Amino acid sequence: MQQIFISYSRKDIDFARKLAGDLEKAGYDVWWDLTDLRGGDDWVKTIPAAIASSQYVIVVLTPDSVESEWVRKEYTQALSLRKKIIPILLKSTPVPFALNTINFVNFTSGEYADRFKELLSALGFTGQSPTVTPYQRPFLSLPSWFLKFGIPALIAIILLAFFLIPRPSPPIETPTVTQTPSIAASPSSIATLTESPTPSQTPSPTITATPTPTPTRPTSTPPATRPPFRSIELCVQVKQTDVQTINVRSGPSSILYAPLGQVDVGTCLLFSAVHVNTIDETWLLIAEGQTDPDMRRFSGGWIRADLLGLNPTDPIPLPSVTLTPTPTLTPTFTRTPSPTLTETLTLTPSHTPTTTQIPTETDTPTETPTP
Repeated sequence: MQQIFISYSRKDIDFARKLAGDLEKAGYDVWWDLTDLRGGDDWVKTIPAAIASSQYVIVVLTPDSVESEWVRKEYTQALSLRKKIIPILLKSTPVPFALNTINFVNFTSGEYADRFKELLSALGFTGQSPTVTPYQRPFLSLPSWFLKFGIPALIAIILLAFFLIPRPSPPIETPTVTQTPSIAASPSSIATLTESPTPSQTPSPTITATPTPTPTRPTSTPPATRPPFRSIELCVQVKQTDVQTINVRSGPSSILYAPLGQVDVGTCLLFSAVHVNTIDETWLLIAEGQTDPDMRRFSGGWIRADLLGLNPTDPIPLPSVTLTPTPTLTPTFTRTPSPTLTETLTLTPSHTPTTTQIPTETDTPTETPTP
């Protein structure tokens, strides 16, 4: 019984559950993390072991799975083990660079049963295809980018419109004074019209309207000019199974430039340029703005193309740059031998005193003649 490993995003778990059940009806042994991981399992070791023991790896492509770090690690591991990978396009999304040369089964259009038969054909299935029910897509499926950026932007627009719409000022009422003439009746037949004294006018209060400050529309900063070439994402791949990390160099040469640090095999990075050095080695420049914050410290570093799973003849859709190598020179100190001092001793003969005997005078008697 052949084993199939399904790599997917947890946001597409309904489709993964149905696909796994239909493949099991066809007689396949399906491994997917929701049913095959048990409590206490070391999933960091269990998942790579499951990929290694599987004959096929199905990658469910959606906007969520393309952004998933674990999905990238799973299909990178499958590529390094040379497993047969079958991508399934469930929702419209750009296909990752590492998988764009592999034919995929398009589940975005048509009936689920027809697309499932195409998948069985890609798996080399020769038996009787099982009867499957249609896949009921979610009634409302918003893309992840809309949930992340669209809803906050919509709330900001509503708040901005609330403060920018001018509000009508309340009308100012001016009180009016009406003079009413009074008629006084007299006992005589002649009516005398008398005016009542003019009432004093009460000064109307002056209402000073305080203008409501109108918020100033924020000045939008023009977006930065995008480079004419887009960066591409590649993952570190090596053929040696015992190699776990590789060096990131400060320049496009492993001889002239010192390493900036090390990254693990399977790590995915964005690259923005390519350079071929004087010994015909192809190197790729790590781009700015890495998705993984831990990888941003390697921006401006270089990795050799063969460590990214690329062949020398593979076309790389990146601009080619020419660099003047500025190697890091390590000063070499040559020790100059110090002169050897030879001490010469000159022996001066010591003066040996010579003893000279001085004769002692002896009195000689003088003969006195005798008469």
